[in-house]
Amino acid sequence: MNTFTAICLLLCASLAMGMDLPDDVVKCIKDLNLDRSHIESILSNDSDKFLPENDTQFNLFFFCYWKSIEFQNEDGTFNSDKIVKRISTAARKHYGGKPDDNTPIGVEIRTQAVFSCKNIPAGESHGQTALRMTNCIDKHLFAILGKL
Repeated sequence: MNTFTAICLLLCASLAMGMDLPDDVVKCIKDLNLDRSHIESILSNDSDKFLPENDTQFNLFFFCYWKSIEFQNEDGTFNSDKIVKRISTAARKHYGGKPDDNTPIGVEIRTQAVFSCKNIPAGESHGQTALRMTNCIDKHLFAILGKL
C-alpha cells in the first residue's frame, strides 16, 4: 500500500517490523468482530497507492479507527484541524518528493490538501467517507509535492 497518510504509515510499519498492531487498531478489529488477517492484508499491501473504498470490513474498521484518533465524529463529520495537526509531519518523500527528502510536509501544504477535500461526496458509510477523504488528501499531496 502506498497510501502514505501518517496513520497508515504507522500501521504498516508495525506490520512490516512484525510488531503488534496499536491497541486502538486491535480494539476496533475485536469490537467489530472483523477478520484481522483481512485488515492486515489491506494495510500491508504495497501494490496500491490508495486504500480500497469499497471493502465493507475495511470501511467499518477505518471509521472505528478514525473515531478512536478523533479524526471523525460519531456522526461522520471530520475534525479537519486534528487531521492537519497530526499528519503534517509526514516526510515529503512519501508523496512524490525526492527519495531522500525527509522534510516534513508542513502545516500549509497539509492544510491545503485537507481543505481541498473537505467537500468530498459522502460514501455509503462513514468509513467509506473517511477512506475517500484519505485518498483525496493523498492525491492532492502527490499533485502538490510533485510540482515542487
